[in-house]
Formats: sequence, C-alpha cells, structure tokens
Amino acid sequence: MQKHNWFSQTKSFLSKMRRGQWLILVACLFLTLSVAGVLILFSPVRRSAVNETQIVMIEPGSSALQIAKQLEEAGLIRSSTAFHILGRLTGASGRMQAGIYEMSPSESPKRLLERLRAGDTMDQTISVTIPEGYTSKQIAEVLAAKGIISAEEFIDYVKIAPLPYPVLEEAAKELEPERRLEGYLFPDTYKFLPGMPAQEIVSIMLNRFREVTESLLPASVFQGEPTQDTPVPLTLDQLIALASIVEKEAVVEKERATIAGVFYNRLRINQRLQSCATVQYLLGFPKPRLSDKDMAIDSPYNTYVVDGLPIGPIANPGAASIRAVINPASTPYYYFVAKEDGSGEHVFSKTFAEHQQATRAIRSR
Repeated sequence: MQKHNWFSQTKSFLSKMRRGQWLILVACLFLTLSVAGVLILFSPVRRSAVNETQIVMIEPGSSALQIAKQLEEAGLIRSSTAFHILGRLTGASGRMQAGIYEMSPSESPKRLLERLRAGDTMDQTISVTIPEGYTSKQIAEVLAAKGIISAEEFIDYVKIAPLPYPVLEEAAKELEPERRLEGYLFPDTYKFLPGMPAQEIVSIMLNRFREVTESLLPASVFQGEPTQDTPVPLTLDQLIALASIVEKEAVVEKERATIAGVFYNRLRINQRLQSCATVQYLLGFPKPRLSDKDMAIDSPYNTYVVDGLPIGPIANPGAASIRAVINPASTPYYYFVAKEDGSGEHVFSKTFAEHQQATRAIRSR
C-alpha cells in the first residue's frame, strides 16, 4: 500500500514537472517569437534596397500617426502602430518636421524617425521675400508667382483667418474680409514649400508679427490698453495703422521718425492726416500726383475726408516703421511734400503757407 502511494505521488510529481516544463517551453517560445516579431517590425523593410528611394512629402500639420500611416502605405515601414509607439518612446512623435524627404526601404524605423525629427529634408523650400509695405493682395501675388499657392486660395483664407490677438477682433468687424489681416502679415524673408496650405503660411507670418511687435511694445498694448509713451495714446490696431502709413510715405530711412512726428502733430490738434498713401491704397496703385477727385473718394480709409486714422492699416509695415511710431521725432513740422527728384526725400514745413510755397517750387521745375 505504501509502495503504491509512493508510486502515485512520484507519477503525479513527474506529471506536474512535465507540465511545468511544457509551460516554460511555451513561454520561451512565445517570448522568442515576440522578440523576433519586434525585431522584424523595427528592422528595415528591405536591407538590400539601398539604391531604391521614394520621395515623401510630409504636409505641415500632419500628426505623428498620420505620418506613420503615410510611411506604411509607401512601403517604407512594416507597421504604422509600431512606428508610432517607437516615436512616443523616443520622444520624436511631437517633433517630426514637415518637408519633402527622400527615403529608402533599407532605412530602419529608428533611422526614419531620426531624420523626421531632424528635418533632414531635400532642399525643396523656396525663399520668398515679402517687402515692407506690401498689401495682402500683393503678398498673394508674390506667393503665386513663386509657385507656393494660388493668390485666390491665399486671400480666401485671409478672409477667415484668426487675428494675431483677440483685442483686434472688434476693430476687424468693420473691415472688408480680405483686409482683416492687413498690417499683421509681417514682411520678411521666409522659406515655404510648394503647395503649402494657406493656413500654415499665414500662421508663420502672424507668428513673426508677434515675435517682432512683442519685442517692441509693452505687454499691456496686447491686452487692449493704449500706448502710454507716444505723443497720442494709440491702441494696437491704431498703432499698426499709423505705422503702415509711415511705411508707405517714408522712402528714406532718416525721414521715417520725422514723418511719424508730423502725423502725431496733426493727430494732437485734430487735423486730418491727408496722407496720399491712404488714397493710393484705395486706387490700388501708386499715383505720384492725386487729383481732387481722388482725394474726395468717400472711404473710411481716405484720410483726406475722415478725421484721425483710417479704419485699418493700409499695408504691412516693417519693424523700422513700427519703431518710428513708437519713438517719433519731436518736430515742429505739420506738412511735407515729396521733392520728386528721384531722391525719395521730402521738404518739411511748419505752416500751410510754407507748404504751398514748397509745393509750387517743386512742381514748377
């Protein structure tokens, strides 16, 4: 009886041991297959395809998961899910850069992530210079001429795009939709991709506007408070409107602050600005000498017929003009007229009589 119990116990022990061995074997097999699967997922699709490349365009605003799916569909990775997980583990998910890439199925997912994070793109960006004083319409034409985006598509987005600061929303309600961003599309040299969405282009230009103006103006101005240190207190939209006029009137750098000072002198005594640039904005082209009919155009932009500043900016001013409006020259002048001698300079006058005399002298040549 005891022998039988011993035999049964031994048999049971061996049976359990065999089951344990099988479980260990299955676990090892599962682990081996899992590791192999992971290695396969994170290995190049085809190591030998060194000379095989594809052009991949990552659109601005693409999410990490969208990029992963795009690469999977292109046959550059085996699993978008595994690629996305690897991106999150390495911290690359939120740092992948848009652009045009030349990629190969011989590259590992880790290598592709490194390139996307570094912005290792083909040199397909186009340098676009937006001159100071250009209008939204002119900017659209430059972008179209460079093959970035159609002028119509750009202006269509300008009509609905958010303004750089909430305090500008109220003033913008009075403007025509295509003029909402006038003054805030900062003039500079940019790098854009062909086919870049209007939203991305506008966002880049508005961010540049914020970067420049926030370095020049006190924070209170962006909260809706008027300037405190200018000859006449101005809100942000008014300041940019005046800067846009200075931008269009000043040709010679040394006169910029003086021209700003002239306009402040006029604002201080409620004298109309009578800026030719505001009329030229309405005409849509520069006209050296305005007619009486031109100056009588009924528009809230025409400073010959409205008091104070125009309803909105007439161009996109650069940093120099914004700076001139913040720090205008203290000047006794209330008038100026272009010399019309090719120098771009003006004759400044204290009184209307002096101004008339200067104007007659210039136009009698």
